[in-house]
Amino acid sequence: MTEELTYSQMLTELEGIVDAVSRDDCPVDELEHKVQRAAQLIKTLRERLEKTGKSVSEMLTEIEN
Repeated sequence: MTEELTYSQMLTELEGIVDAVSRDDCPVDELEHKVQRAAQLIKTLRERLEKTGKSVSEMLTEIEN
């Protein structure tokens, strides 16, 4: 995707993928693509959480000093 999605948009997309692959009617032809996209989303979501956690921690440290 060319435009950057918000955390909430990516999480919603990931939830949709999980729902789709959990159903028995998910076409095998789409399964690999969906799993790859899910892995990509999980990686990006994790990176954003880590970055946000670090940023919040730094701000709290600054406030305490």
